[in-house]
Amino acid sequence: MIVDRSSRYGNPCKVSLMQEMGYEDPHAAAAANYRTWLAGNRSDAPTDEGDRQRERILAGLERLRGKDLACPCPLDRACHADYLLRLANMPAADLAAWVSQVRARVDRQRVRDGEEPMYAAAA
Repeated sequence: MIVDRSSRYGNPCKVSLMQEMGYEDPHAAAAANYRTWLAGNRSDAPTDEGDRQRERILAGLERLRGKDLACPCPLDRACHADYLLRLANMPAADLAAWVSQVRARVDRQRVRDGEEPMYAAAA
């Protein structure tokens, strides 16, 4: 399954940006940024669009279970697909609990920032 930037699972953090920022290993920096962002940290993308993009990924993680993931990153470099594979292949109950924690974290940050929560009404 393709998980590059053209897909719902793409990494919004560009390797080229990490390179411009001076990271020694821009692939690793972009992958680390993705992990932090997907886990609910809004510091780099405190926007509704960023939250909606994260939610599209969270809502689709189960579809990746057992699939081979394709991204254009070189095989010997860090890639966000490695993290997606780990998450998608967690036991279903563990994945559901993790997603719930992420959604709660996003809501807490949104409320802290004076925004409406995304998930509180659904809870």
